[in-house]
Amino acid sequence: MASPLDPLTPAGNTPVVPTITSQVQEDLPSLAEARQVEQLMGVKPNLWRRLQDFSGSSHMRTCLLFLPPALLLFTLFVTWPVVEAAYYSFFNWNGYGAPSKWIGLDNFMRVWNDPVFYHSLFNNLLIVLVSACIQVPLALALALLISDKSRSSVVFRAIFFLPYILGEIVAGLIWRYMYDGNYGVVAVVYRWFGQEAPQVLATEGWATAALLVVIVWKYFGFHMALFVAGRQGIGDDVLEAAKIDGASRWETTLNIILPLMRPVAVLSLFFSILGSLQAFAIIVALTDGGPSNSTHSAVSYLYNFGIKRMRVGFGSAIGVSLFVICVLVMILYKRLFMRPKEGR
Repeated sequence: MASPLDPLTPAGNTPVVPTITSQVQEDLPSLAEARQVEQLMGVKPNLWRRLQDFSGSSHMRTCLLFLPPALLLFTLFVTWPVVEAAYYSFFNWNGYGAPSKWIGLDNFMRVWNDPVFYHSLFNNLLIVLVSACIQVPLALALALLISDKSRSSVVFRAIFFLPYILGEIVAGLIWRYMYDGNYGVVAVVYRWFGQEAPQVLATEGWATAALLVVIVWKYFGFHMALFVAGRQGIGDDVLEAAKIDGASRWETTLNIILPLMRPVAVLSLFFSILGSLQAFAIIVALTDGGPSNSTHSAVSYLYNFGIKRMRVGFGSAIGVSLFVICVLVMILYKRLFMRPKEGR
């Protein structure tokens, strides 16, 4: 005889016995709970699980909305010009009509056998070294001195940042006048001492040094602004804690501020390399690659020996070579300075 406490069916005759399948289904966690368990245990989901999560989220709709226009613009203004330049580099073409005189790799052989091209790359490397060893350290030191929010610091920041606001052509013309040995600032200084002023921009070696001085002067304020922003991003509580622990100002700067500003230094060095590879307008305005093609950068070399002389096929070979060099430099830079930390 059944006990009155036993569960009954709706008819009240036979007790309901739950099956094993229903019990397992009730005990299984939901999809959201499974995701939370995986996150707590540190289990990385596989590729298929990531795709499922991504397709069901709002990120998928955002990508479908914004990715096609971005890909279209990137294809039209980046990918397609590179492909066209690679195609034209195999022709002896002056830019008029359709290219028809196929010469194969002759343009590339002329580029890589030209000593002026190697000297232009050396000038790019020289700009990077000067920026990394002189410009960036000086900008960092000055940023640490004027990073507070006082009025005098704001005035000094504006003064040092002012050259960066000037256009490159304007800066080049200003310094071309200052370097002039007849009526420029250099001529005036030499006349004070009763000496005849040299033509700085007409002398090999001195012209390169003069160009480097202008580049440091022009972009010093930009790197200083980066370091000022990085210094102001460090919380005051960290510095106060170091001060309470008895750390001196030099120890605080060396052991706390500088390590925390490493990402800013990496970014500043990246902009230095990028700016070196793109150096063009300031060189054209200041020296136009002279004297004797000693101050060319890679881009000014392309302009003078490719576009300016109507050798579009040769210029395209230079452009493709520079593209490959830039890609290799960025890959190397990423591996050296932008590697993820261990355990992240």
